[in-house]
Amino acid sequence: MSLKDIVDALVPPFMRRINDAIRGERVSESQSSVEGGEFRIDPDDYDRWGWRRVSRDVAAGDNLDSEAHRTILRRAYAAWCRNPLAGQIVNLTTWFVMGKGIGFSAADPRVQEILTGFWNDPENDMRAVQHWMSNELQIYGEIFCRFFVNPFDGTVRMALVDPLEIRDIVTDPDDIRKPVVYLREYLKSGLPEEWIDAFTGHGGTGWFPTSDELVKEVIDGQEVLHVKVNNVSNRKRGLSELYRVLPWLDAFDRWLEDRLAINKARGAFAFLRKVPSVPSKAAGPFETDSSGKYVVPKPGSILVVHESEEWEVLSPSIGADDAKEDGRAIKLMISAGSGIFEHYFGDPSTGNLATTRSMELPMVKKFEDRQRLFENVFGKIFQRVIEAGIRSGILPAGVDRKVEVSFPPIAPEDVASLTDTLVKQVESGLLSKDSARRMIPWIGDPSVEVENINNEQPDKEPIEQG
Repeated sequence: MSLKDIVDALVPPFMRRINDAIRGERVSESQSSVEGGEFRIDPDDYDRWGWRRVSRDVAAGDNLDSEAHRTILRRAYAAWCRNPLAGQIVNLTTWFVMGKGIGFSAADPRVQEILTGFWNDPENDMRAVQHWMSNELQIYGEIFCRFFVNPFDGTVRMALVDPLEIRDIVTDPDDIRKPVVYLREYLKSGLPEEWIDAFTGHGGTGWFPTSDELVKEVIDGQEVLHVKVNNVSNRKRGLSELYRVLPWLDAFDRWLEDRLAINKARGAFAFLRKVPSVPSKAAGPFETDSSGKYVVPKPGSILVVHESEEWEVLSPSIGADDAKEDGRAIKLMISAGSGIFEHYFGDPSTGNLATTRSMELPMVKKFEDRQRLFENVFGKIFQRVIEAGIRSGILPAGVDRKVEVSFPPIAPEDVASLTDTLVKQVESGLLSKDSARRMIPWIGDPSVEVENINNEQPDKEPIEQG
């Protein structure tokens, strides 16, 4: 027997399964077409003991090939759709970062009017898109915002391009951060003619395609705002935030399945009937049904037996009482990989209020960092809208382009803290009332808020707008 066989015999089967899922040597999970087909980590990168090579092939570059990247995107999306823990990771971040939605305030009222029109445009639907952007940035690790500008009236429409449709990004040879063109490939689905007839109301096909068509498109880099996370300076694409926890999500799923099978086995039992050696002293012969099988007493039955007989219930001894910590260990890996603390995964008993608040600081910092990222993203989006207004003549060339983007408080106590701070700064003369209103994230347009306050309090002196 080899040393490897001895070690494998000592390692519990459950731990071997987790190890196999991570290393990808013996377990390859078959996924449906929605989940990206066959996926496994390249076993050539690992030796038999789990060591991984730190060297790399320089000629291969640092970027994942297109198909490997698409497979990761599909698996991450499938995990978000069907895995409760993956969904909780993504949804919690969006809830805390975006809350009820962002606020924005321009220094110039004309700019504010243009931005408000862009935000409220039903074609853009930015009130919903802002939350989709947060979700997709976590699931796919990147978002592609494409802009369409009407040169005559300056109207700007923004659409999110599916990252799965972006096959490659051609960048400046001297600067990988400067995209030149985006190569997009997508399937334009056709409709059966009978459905086209129902839509158009006549026999013509109209503009509806009757067959599927693979479309390849080259998009100018100036039309797209590419936002990516989990990225370094020498990579073109972002990486899903779920990627590092996918093996542990799968391991936790299998652990729960094993627990269900074990608990089901615990419910199985058998009767042991001990009869005396003298048959005449037994309560009676064993009862059998028509097929010759022994009849087992039904639940709730009353057994009347001879005093010399003994009846026992036998249940399997599976030794599964101490498995809680095994599941918690896997959850901790998911928690560490996602930055979401374990009590948000359905177990509030892992800490009291005091320890929870002190331990949540890294998670709060994560949300604050994501808010700063989106502050920059929406700032760039608003500057594109302003630029379109200037080029179309709607806004003058020298207009003040300053726009402040604000976010809802992450925690409820932040509301009281922010309010007290603003009040003290206004009373001490360090901050104007108008500037204080603009710094309150849940106020979308300060001028509209002042007007509403004056309308609600007609008997009081009107508040002047700054």
